[in-house]
Amino acid sequence: MIKRIPYILFLFSAIFNYGQVTLAISEVKDQKVNQKFNLTVLLEISGENMEQETPLKMPDFSKFNIVGSASERNTVVLDASKGTVVDQLVYQYVLSPKQAGKIKIGSVLVTVNGKIYKTEPFDINVRENEKISSVEDNDRNDLYLNLEVRDKVVYKNEPTIAVLRAYSRNYDNFRKVGNIQFGHQRHVNIKPVSLAKSEIESNSGIASQVIGVFMIFPSETGFIEINPITASYNISTKGNKITSNKVTLNVKKLPGGMPANFKNAVGQFKADVFNPNSSEIPEIDKPVNIQLKLAGSGNLGSLNLPKLLESPDYVFYSPKISTQTTTNKKRLSGTVTAEYVVVPKKSGLVKVQFEDFSYFDPASGSYTDLGAKEILLNVKTPQEIADNKSPFEKMNEYTNTVLETVNTPVLQTHNLKIKDKNTINWNIVFGNLALLTGFVSLFLIVMHRKEKRRLKRKTTVAPSSSLSIAETEELLRKNLTYPFAETIEYLKKLKDNKDFTTFFETYDELHREAKKRFSATSDSEFRSILEQTKGQQVAEQYRVLSGKIQIEKFAPFHNEEEITNLYNIINNLYSDINK
Repeated sequence: MIKRIPYILFLFSAIFNYGQVTLAISEVKDQKVNQKFNLTVLLEISGENMEQETPLKMPDFSKFNIVGSASERNTVVLDASKGTVVDQLVYQYVLSPKQAGKIKIGSVLVTVNGKIYKTEPFDINVRENEKISSVEDNDRNDLYLNLEVRDKVVYKNEPTIAVLRAYSRNYDNFRKVGNIQFGHQRHVNIKPVSLAKSEIESNSGIASQVIGVFMIFPSETGFIEINPITASYNISTKGNKITSNKVTLNVKKLPGGMPANFKNAVGQFKADVFNPNSSEIPEIDKPVNIQLKLAGSGNLGSLNLPKLLESPDYVFYSPKISTQTTTNKKRLSGTVTAEYVVVPKKSGLVKVQFEDFSYFDPASGSYTDLGAKEILLNVKTPQEIADNKSPFEKMNEYTNTVLETVNTPVLQTHNLKIKDKNTINWNIVFGNLALLTGFVSLFLIVMHRKEKRRLKRKTTVAPSSSLSIAETEELLRKNLTYPFAETIEYLKKLKDNKDFTTFFETYDELHREAKKRFSATSDSEFRSILEQTKGQQVAEQYRVLSGKIQIEKFAPFHNEEEITNLYNIINNLYSDINK
C-alpha cells in the first residue's frame, strides 16, 4: 500500500543520455541511522517506436527499511503533428538506514529496444543517530511537510496550483505549525492563495491537514526546481523550523506559429474597451476615462497588457492597473483593468486604439489573436454642447450656477420658513403614522416568534440513550426549531447580492445549529454521526463541502460561479441532513 508521506524530490547528480532514453537517480551522500530520506529514479523514453521491454530493476535495499514507495507517470506531447511524445516515469522510495557505515546503492537497470541502460552506483555515509532528548523532539520528528503540485508539466507562464500539507500521527502537532514562509527564487513567481488550515484527515494511521495553497508561475523553460517552503514549529518556548520537500516542474516551450504581437499571455482571455461615463458628452481638452478590461483565466498577475497607441488626436497619462483574481480548481481566473485618462485634442470622431493582443491557450495548444481593441469618441466643442441644450436645460444650469455662486441671505430664508409654519402637510403626518405602525407591528411579530421558540425549547425532551438510531433521528427531527428553509433562502439572497462575508457567517451559523441538533461537539464527531444516520455518501459530501468552504472562505477574491456551486451543494446536503 502506497503511504502518503512527505518527500524531497531529486537534484540529479548524473544524467546519462543514450539517444532517446534518459535514466537517472537522485544521489544521497550523508544520512543517519533510522533517518528517513527519499530516493528518486527518473526514466524518460521519447519516440513512438521506443519500447520498454523490462521493468526497472532496482538495487539491493536489504540494508534499508523501506518506509514507503510511490510512482507517477506523465506523457508529454511535444509535437502532435510529428508524433513526438515523451513518456516520463518517476519512481520514489522512502528509505531509512538500518546501520552505520558506508552503504553502496547499486545501479538501476532497464532494457529499451534490446539495449540495456543503467545508472552509476554511489555510496552513502551513514552515521549514528543522536539520542532523542525528549518527547517533544520525538513529536517534532513525527511531523512532516509535503508540497504537492497538481500539474508538474506546464507551459512557460502557465500557472499551476501547489498545496502544502502537514503529516503527523499526533493531532496535537498540527496546532503548533504556523508562520509559513517561501523565499524568492529565480525563474518562478509564487503567490499565496490561502493560508487557512483545513479539516484534519486520517488515512492508514497517519493524519494530514492542508495548511497552505499557492499559485506558481514559471517564467523559464526546462526543469525548474521549487525550493522548500518553511514553517515554524513551536515547542514550549523554543522556536523550530521545518521544511517541505523540493518539487521539480517540467516547463515546456511554447510551440511555433507565435503571432508577432504575442508577449506572455498564457490561458484563455477576452478583452473589452469601454467608457464608464458613456452618458456624458466628451468635450475637447476635457479628460475622459477609458478602461481596458482583460477577463479570463491564466497568468493574470504577470501578463503584459496591450498599451494605448499614441495619436495626435489625443494625449493620455499612465494607466492605473487593478487586478481581481480567484482560484478555481486548477485555474487562476478574474479580471485585470487598465484605467486611462484621455484628453481629446480635436472635435469630431476620435478613435482611441490599443495594441493588438494575442494569447496562447494550453487546452487547445494554439494561439488566439484578439486583434486591436478601439473605441470611438464623438468629441464636441463647448459651443456645440451649449447649442444642443434645450431651453429648460439652459435655465436649470443657470439656476444652479446662481445658487452656487450667489450668497443667499439666511435671514430671508428663515422668515419664509416662519410664514409657512401655519400650514400642515397632512400627507407627511399620515405617512409618519403609517411608518410608526409598521415598526410597532414588526416588533410585535419578532417578539411573538422569540416567545414561541422559547416555549418549544422548554418542551424539548432529550433522547434516551436506550433509543435506536432511527428513533433518535425521528425525535431530533420533531424537535428541530432552527428555520432551515429561511436560512437557505437567506443564503441565496446573500449570494445574489454578492455579500460573501455574510454568506459564510450565515453558513457557519447553519453548521453550528446542525451539529447542535445531532449533539456533536466537533466536526469529526458530526461526520461520524452523519455516516451512522445518513450513510457514508452524505458524510463524504459533508467532508468535501467543508474543504471547499475553508479554501473559498479565505480566498482573496471570490468567484460568483464558485459561490453559486457552494450554495447548491449546501442546499442539497442540508436538505438530506434535515430529512
